[in-house]
Amino acid sequence: MSTRHGAGFRKPTPDGTQQHRDWLGMVEISGPFLSLPVLRSVWPTLDPVDKKQRERLRVAHAEWLADPAGQQHEWLRFVLNELLGWGDALHWDDLDGSLGIDVAEHDVRLTPAFALVEPGEDVKPATTRLLGLTCAPGTQPTARIAGSAWAATPVDRLAHLCRVHQVELGLATDGRWWALVWAPRGGVTTTVVFDAVSWPEAAEREVLRAFVSLLCRSRFFGVPEEERLVALLAKSKDNQEDVTEALGVQVRQAVELLVGAIGRADVRDRELGGRGLGDATAHDVYRSAVTVMMRIVFLLFAEERALLPADNDLYMTAYSAGRLCSELEQQAIEGSEEDLEHSTAAWHRLIALFIAVYRGVDHPRLRMHPHDGSLFDPEAFPWLESLPTDDRTVLHMLRAVQHVWIGTGRSRERRTLSFRSLDVEQIGYVYEGLLSFDGFRADDVTVGLIGKEGLEAEVPLRDLESLAATTADVPALAAALAEKFKPTGIGSARALEKALAPLAAQDREEARKKLLAVTAGDYPLSERLLTFFGIIRTDLRGLPFVVLPGALFVTESALRKTTGTHYTPRFLAEEVAEGALQPLVYTVGPLQTADEREWKPKSSKEILDLKVADIAMGSAAFLVAAARYLGDRLVEAWSREGDERARAYLDSAGDRALGTDEDELVIEARRQIIEHCLYGTDINPMAVEMGKLSLWLVSMDTKRPFTFLDDRLVAGDSLLGITSLDQLEYLHMDPVQGRKIHEGDVFGWTVGVRELVAEVAQERRSISEIELGDDPLAALARKRSLLADAELKTGRLRLFADLTVGAALAYAGKGANGLR
Repeated sequence: MSTRHGAGFRKPTPDGTQQHRDWLGMVEISGPFLSLPVLRSVWPTLDPVDKKQRERLRVAHAEWLADPAGQQHEWLRFVLNELLGWGDALHWDDLDGSLGIDVAEHDVRLTPAFALVEPGEDVKPATTRLLGLTCAPGTQPTARIAGSAWAATPVDRLAHLCRVHQVELGLATDGRWWALVWAPRGGVTTTVVFDAVSWPEAAEREVLRAFVSLLCRSRFFGVPEEERLVALLAKSKDNQEDVTEALGVQVRQAVELLVGAIGRADVRDRELGGRGLGDATAHDVYRSAVTVMMRIVFLLFAEERALLPADNDLYMTAYSAGRLCSELEQQAIEGSEEDLEHSTAAWHRLIALFIAVYRGVDHPRLRMHPHDGSLFDPEAFPWLESLPTDDRTVLHMLRAVQHVWIGTGRSRERRTLSFRSLDVEQIGYVYEGLLSFDGFRADDVTVGLIGKEGLEAEVPLRDLESLAATTADVPALAAALAEKFKPTGIGSARALEKALAPLAAQDREEARKKLLAVTAGDYPLSERLLTFFGIIRTDLRGLPFVVLPGALFVTESALRKTTGTHYTPRFLAEEVAEGALQPLVYTVGPLQTADEREWKPKSSKEILDLKVADIAMGSAAFLVAAARYLGDRLVEAWSREGDERARAYLDSAGDRALGTDEDELVIEARRQIIEHCLYGTDINPMAVEMGKLSLWLVSMDTKRPFTFLDDRLVAGDSLLGITSLDQLEYLHMDPVQGRKIHEGDVFGWTVGVRELVAEVAQERRSISEIELGDDPLAALARKRSLLADAELKTGRLRLFADLTVGAALAYAGKGANGLR
């Protein structure tokens, strides 16, 4: 019997969800965009492009391709007028008077090339639904404009134009690239780039239909307000807490993967007679892996916000962290992920980038000033260079922080993260969660079990085999596992019984292949693991989580139960900071009178004399909020004192080309606040580095190194320690008792303690007075030298203080008698 294609035989209609996933995967998205649930509810299937339209498209497209420059305007008119059907709502002429704006700080006038206006209405911001910009043929709307002193791309300029006029949607195009821009006032910019070069081809039809569905005339004027594009985008806006939680899980998995890779490299190197990790502990390796991931997030954040030279060709091809992920993905497509395991080129590129950020680059084609900072110190973890990681691991590390999986079931989707849309508080929270884990070296074969993300257990294989030996059959083993690992969310006995059921022959071979890949080809061991294959979770590579003896893995630390990390949204941190700090920035303020007209703000000098400390800072969410709040008050004080830049900044509050977080004056104010006012401590040294990262992210200058924070953010115990110099002077938590005990002491252990503390205090105060000047690295070296000298001078005193506290704790069980 033959199969005919014709009447009665139609190609199956694609599943709506898959249809949306397909076109979303073929466009470039940056920022929050339409979610799958919203897409499915509004477009169960995309709007059609009929045969007549497709024929007309082919003709117009061919004419444009034959002469992109000469036919650009005609092609744009076809797309907007005919394909999208804008008709009389589309305006091209005389837009400068009603919609043009001046960007004085860059001596640029922005005028839209076209606008979509309510039919029958005059052209003005209130009636305009979309603004459009055209670029020179061959110019991507997301790329910098050649020869322009203003670094803003056409998309950036269009977003600014949209925000000034409060028109949330824009469309920037050169004919090939069509960048849809969503620029809500006070929100992050989203861009979705469609490539028109293949629109007439059948393979691109879903992308074409999506473009038409989103931007056709009826979507602006023929549907209820709640179904228009702006409303749908607002409805789809990511639940930031969900994104943050998902990102936190993925970053932990990336750290887990990197620790394992370093552990395997260590074992291999030792087998070949090398030193491997030397004296480094599993905890040291864990710290290094967390640091690498913090570096990567910082780099992605800085590249996206143009704080690093991401528009430089050499930087993009030889250094860029953001581009590296897509390059590795392309290599995996052209070959396979397994091929990437035989190369470490990507890892060496990352190391080169880390060093470039720390020490700077001085090359005719690329100049980067040194940023310094302990986060990128190449001497901190020397094994990162001596034990390189394979490219497959690097690929999944980068994916973990550039894409996030959210939703469940049919609504589960991969979103490309925009670091412009992530608050520093979110980034800090993601890394703060890593403080609950640590690195360990496996004594025996260890496997990671399935379970709730973040709570999964890691157990020796022999423990599973022992449990299996004490149970009669698979149902009994499933019941025992469900009970034993219930707190980890491993699943019900029924679900585990299904997972432990014998595999079919083909599935068994596939499982064996994966197990051989993670056991270095150990066939007997793979056979032992096969019994439990269904309950062994997979890592980011999709391979079973199996740790061989001597290798490293990540699991809960002993402090897990006493460590609590909670997401502090930016608005909450800022409310707390304002409530605590507002009374301090007025000489007469809310504590004196409720009448705001009577409040008298402090001068800039008085603001910079304030001291703010967070004695359990975690990732420094509240210090970041304090930097923002006090920085704003400092700018206001500068304005009152006659600073023209500050006055111009405040006068242009509703009409700025840059967001507040990117304005040079705001950055300068925050740096001043951080260098003079803020202090923090945490018991975990990794939290200190996270706190530094958070403050650097909100105060990064494109021309200067990181702010020096080593004297301000420190590791220490805020609950234990002396509280007065009397306790140190008399070596006792009760100075009165100490004076009696040490009366007549001939050794004079603490003679001159007050004078020494006063001297060191002045020395530490002088650190913040050192200006970076024309040689920032020399200034930073001087700061470090002063801090090292201060720590050397107080070394013995700190030892005596620790001994005093230790003696008190040793006798604490005796109550008041213990202090005698």
